[in-house]
Amino acid sequence: MIVNERMVAYINSLDMGNTPLLDEIEARARRERVPIIRREMQSFLKTLLAMKRPMRILEVGTAVGFSALLFCEYGPPGCRVTTIEKYEKRIPQARENFRLAGREEQITFLTGD
Repeated sequence: MIVNERMVAYINSLDMGNTPLLDEIEARARRERVPIIRREMQSFLKTLLAMKRPMRILEVGTAVGFSALLFCEYGPPGCRVTTIEKYEKRIPQARENFRLAGREEQITFLTGD
């Protein structure tokens, strides 16, 4: 976790924001106390995606699908994401978010342990 407030402020100042759907998912997750990545990590991941341009990403712990959708949105065209979730309460929420984003074909969603 980044703890220096000046560093956090600087990193956040570089970010241009997210799509409206990602903003909506993030707001809902925060209201419902679902853990998702912080703004400075979002900025860092967007930079990393732009630099490395990975074609395949593995995510362990989907929650409501926020990070997987961030990877799809800011990764290179054709990028594939495989994400895994075992907490049954979150699985339908993530599926619905993937559907709303139209990313079901780009994301392989594995459920269970």
